[in-house]
Amino acid sequence: MPRVPRALIALTALAAALRLPTLGSQSLWLDETLTGGLARGSLGDLFRHLAEQEANPPLFSLLEWVWTRVAGTSEVALRLPSALFGIALVPVAFAIGRRLGGGRAAIALGALVAVHPLLVYYSQEARGYAAVALACAIGFGCFLDALEGKPAIWWALASAVALGCHYFAIFPVAIEAAILLARRRRAALPALGGVALAGAALLPLLARQIGGDHTDNVTGGTGLAERVKGAATSWLVGERGAAIDNLEWLIGALLLASVVLVVVHRRREAILPAVVGGGAAALIGLAALGGADYLNNRNTLPVLTIALAVPALGFAAGRAGAVLGAAAGVALAVATVGALTDPAHAREDWRDTARDLGTAQAVIVAPPYADVPLRWYRPALAPAPPQGVEVTELAVVLSDPDRNPLPPNALDQAPVPGFAPAGTQRHDRMLIARYRAPQPQPVRPDAVNAWARARLDAGRGAGGATLLAVPEARDTTLRRRRAAVHSEAGGSFSGIPGSGASSSGISAGGPSG
Repeated sequence: MPRVPRALIALTALAAALRLPTLGSQSLWLDETLTGGLARGSLGDLFRHLAEQEANPPLFSLLEWVWTRVAGTSEVALRLPSALFGIALVPVAFAIGRRLGGGRAAIALGALVAVHPLLVYYSQEARGYAAVALACAIGFGCFLDALEGKPAIWWALASAVALGCHYFAIFPVAIEAAILLARRRRAALPALGGVALAGAALLPLLARQIGGDHTDNVTGGTGLAERVKGAATSWLVGERGAAIDNLEWLIGALLLASVVLVVVHRRREAILPAVVGGGAAALIGLAALGGADYLNNRNTLPVLTIALAVPALGFAAGRAGAVLGAAAGVALAVATVGALTDPAHAREDWRDTARDLGTAQAVIVAPPYADVPLRWYRPALAPAPPQGVEVTELAVVLSDPDRNPLPPNALDQAPVPGFAPAGTQRHDRMLIARYRAPQPQPVRPDAVNAWARARLDAGRGAGGATLLAVPEARDTTLRRRRAAVHSEAGGSFSGIPGSGASSSGISAGGPSG
């Protein structure tokens, strides 16, 4: 049995140390609570909700559904599969590096994957991004083997799994398929046919999902140029930018220098990862320009590890490459640790927000779909009926007021008449604005929607807002309205001559004496 290189053991341990200890420290955010909701339901509910609410293939959700039957749906339980996939990506990257450029390239690529802030971030997310990154990396390794004459069936299997985790795996898979067909011709056809069948099996689900409106959650109301810039930055310093000013420029310069070394040293082995990784990233951008605009940071993960093989080969080129590689590794590790420890780089804290709401009887959240993570942590909250509720306490919950500023004085006016501002509360990336009334006041969903569109920024308020209420508020409002209807009915009835008890001589107890 061959010995496992000590460098690989150390890098894998480093990857685990960056991913596992803080796995449950952050709240689940919107997309993760959607995963949790799918996992808690029946298998039939899972497929129905995938078609109605999701924009992803079913494989990762199926895995979570099975896994949570054993592990439950805590933050750690939901995220652990992604963390394990992220850790497993290190030995796969190590093998790709060794296959392309030998031992030094293996260490370089393994180190880049172990400490990369974007890969660490999505290794701590209960979504399929770490899974598709791993499957695409395995597929690329099998693709390299298939070009050397080994069976392409393993590439086909890995590619089918990747497509089952994320539709954007199609971009590297399509480029690899084209190269295999050009190089191996008829010998590659069975493998290509298998991948085509796997893709075709997803088409009915994809057709139903395309009919849904998922664009807002993908784009966040941000223009394409800004999202391209954000994706490029995330490849340098992670999901939410650098925790240290200008760190992205240092890392970018080090990676660019490594590419220069690849060119200077004529490392032809960098051509394939550049064509597959870089070409797939370009196709994602072209698809967005063509109207299939789902470009954001996380949707580039299928190609990131493959693209990182190019600078890894530069870092393996001589003493200068080793120095640059060590500096890049340290800088990326600093970016990762900064993102893990800086609250501004954490996910939206719906867990503590649900706790901080306290005695609020009704809650407004915008955009409307933000009710999903809040109700995950406070399941007693439910959408108010169309006729609304009558309450004395009202709260507005918004996320990211610093990164996405509100219009001036947006929260100074209460969402409905009869309420007065009662202060705001900030917790990391979350804001709670409170309003109180001396007497119960009606709060209707249509009035809340109109307020959100008029007072909030377009990114939050364009779609309106969701009004949630606790059971006591809904029940009290219903009893109050029933009593009012009963009182009105009784007054009208007794006002008709000869119909009341005093006119007919009939009381509740029977005929009068």
